[in-house]
Amino acid sequence: MANLSPYVPGVDKPWNKERVIHFYRRLGYGPRPEQLAPALTADALVLVESALDGIKNKALPASPVWANYTAEIYDADPDLIGEHRTELFDSIYDEILSDGLRMKLVMFWHNHFVTELGVYGCNKYLWNYYALLHKHCVGNFKVFVEAMGKCPAMLDYLNGNDNEVGKPNENYARELMELFTMGENNGYTQNDVVEVARALTGYKCNPNICDNVSFNNAKFDKTNKIIFGKVGNWGYDDVHNLIFTERKTQVSRYICGKLYRAFVNKEIDTEFVNALADLFVSSNWELLPVLKTMFKSAHFFDQQNIASLIKNPTECFLDLVRATGVASANVKDRYSTFRYGAANLGMEIFNPINVAGWPGHQEWINENTLTRRWNYCRDIVNTITNATNREVLRSLALQLAEGNNNDPDLITRALTLHFLGQALDEELHAKALLYFKSDIPANYYDDGSWNLTWAEAPFQVGNLLQFLVKLPEFQLS
Repeated sequence: MANLSPYVPGVDKPWNKERVIHFYRRLGYGPRPEQLAPALTADALVLVESALDGIKNKALPASPVWANYTAEIYDADPDLIGEHRTELFDSIYDEILSDGLRMKLVMFWHNHFVTELGVYGCNKYLWNYYALLHKHCVGNFKVFVEAMGKCPAMLDYLNGNDNEVGKPNENYARELMELFTMGENNGYTQNDVVEVARALTGYKCNPNICDNVSFNNAKFDKTNKIIFGKVGNWGYDDVHNLIFTERKTQVSRYICGKLYRAFVNKEIDTEFVNALADLFVSSNWELLPVLKTMFKSAHFFDQQNIASLIKNPTECFLDLVRATGVASANVKDRYSTFRYGAANLGMEIFNPINVAGWPGHQEWINENTLTRRWNYCRDIVNTITNATNREVLRSLALQLAEGNNNDPDLITRALTLHFLGQALDEELHAKALLYFKSDIPANYYDDGSWNLTWAEAPFQVGNLLQFLVKLPEFQLS
């Protein structure tokens, strides 16, 4: 069992490369090579604090020119729909490859407050939803929930448009409690669902023309409702106030549990989560204190939590590129791998599989998706070892070798730790070493004449990567 006590480096839990990689993989998409040395010499808790403050203080993404385009504009040039979505995906990959910290939280909340672009279809709504995830990802959770219910993508996706006096639609009301705040069958009844739906009536938008959300008072149910045993002429704000006052224990434990499973371990430590939930309530639903406490905790850095999660496809691909140090602009096949490759593996961004989102963990991998992962990773490695990028691989190997640029065993161990976040057992290391040595005759290693300045060296790193990406260890974060 664990409490919220902060991490203190020690002999049994040193602040080392393994834990640096662990932190950057969980809060982001793995470290870029230039982040390693500063992180290793930093105070771990200061690093965590600074990273999360950086997310909070970072400027929100600038609105594209199409942020408020109506359907009429797209009707005149339908090709723009796909072009603008591609532009958004491009910005997402650039953000992940250059930084990635806030985007990891944005993607977490995207899988919590689920909408499906395939349902609402409007690019204006897509941008509104995406911007909302950025704005509130480390903010006040109650405010986040309140804003999300009036987000046009959500309003259309969960049938808020059909929710009006005399014919309440229960879809959003149910998911508001079941998926977004409290958890399934956790503190509410079917009658509460009906009454909450009545209280949320009156909000409208039309995805066919991509108009704004408006409130139609004539469509609002003005009669009394009974929610959690409380009687009143409840409206939109009242529903949220009731959820966050009458069901604070359910909300705090459910949300902290989801954060824990996503960022710490798929197996909940109840004592830790309950303590985190108490902090959540006492912090008046501010997410930042909860996130700081979780990532700064000794428990987060426990060995049992390192490499305990299975990467989703986006993490798998983007972590690989970030680890090489290759610049975002030099990754040219991003759509065949990052976007469509991830979608082919079950992760189409902005189109989760259902309202409950991607279940994650073991669900990401089966005998079919695993071999596809290997193939997409192979394609990425081929891109990384092309003429534009291969010197980046040499520079990486030289950095990790720390002056021992003619010791293939040491270099292989260093590269393995860098890309896997953990050391291999000796049997696997021996195989990895053979891949790194490639077809270069043994005598060049034996007499010490081989070194990382050789023309073959970048290809040797690529050859090692082709081996590493097929290991079970590579699939773990």
